[in-house]
Amino acid sequence: MGLFDKKYCDICGDKIGLLGNKKLENGNMCKDCAKKLSPFFSDRRSSTVDEIKQQLAYREQNKQTLAGFSPMFTFGEDDKIYIDPMKKSFVVSRRNPGSWTDENPDVIPISSVTGCNLRVDEDREELYTEGKDGQRVSYNPPRYKFTYDFYIDINVNNPYFDEITAKINDRDVEGMGTMEYNRYQQMAQQVINNLSQNNAGMPMNGGYNQPMNQGYAPAGAYGQPNPYAQQQPNPYAQQNPYNQPMNNGYNQPPVQQPVQQPVSQNWVCPSCQANNDGGRFCAFCGSPRQ
Repeated sequence: MGLFDKKYCDICGDKIGLLGNKKLENGNMCKDCAKKLSPFFSDRRSSTVDEIKQQLAYREQNKQTLAGFSPMFTFGEDDKIYIDPMKKSFVVSRRNPGSWTDENPDVIPISSVTGCNLRVDEDREELYTEGKDGQRVSYNPPRYKFTYDFYIDINVNNPYFDEITAKINDRDVEGMGTMEYNRYQQMAQQVINNLSQNNAGMPMNGGYNQPMNQGYAPAGAYGQPNPYAQQQPNPYAQQNPYNQPMNNGYNQPPVQQPVQQPVSQNWVCPSCQANNDGGRFCAFCGSPRQ
């Protein structure tokens, strides 16, 4: 067969137009069929015709699931993460609900999430001044402008893809530690809190990946308690079984034992089913903790 011989799609049987062929491991696929694949799928060339047909059947079923998907929470401004706590599932899309028919974003069970991580990418741009001859010259020492992008990497157990990346800021964020920077960081933590619980309620792998040359605030620095902090007893504190002042030779008051504070526990809001890190009221709907 010649290079420009007509080809037919092994999925739908239609003729494939010029430059419209999408090669498979053992066949060809037209661009219209390729558009129906999951937006997170990237292994087309090594997939067989049968595997593609199985995925397209799954995608048709996803349309029906998507019709019953009713998000209660939305996070992100570029890519958006929609969460339906009642159905315990989520969707990642750039479109608004009701307008994502053509995109058909995958409805993913929260129970299939195996990891959730915030990745902050840093970009550095050198700033210049004007020299005596009008040419731009570097400052001494050099000065830079730092901007940041926030990505949430979600690892999932799915037969057609294993990772979803969502960029949650829609413009460059200038300056670490600014109000805008902290807002995206807190937004990412809310996503991690909602997606990092499996059916047994055990936390999955989730956290932050900060720029290497910058510091970051520890857990709990933005008003959220650290649920994993453990109070350690003082190994040097003396125990007095008789509850009497200890004779230390200097007529000093007895050593006071440290009072252990209760460890903050996650709880699920009875009204909106959102995950909360401690506190008396839900961070999402304001309902009181029961």
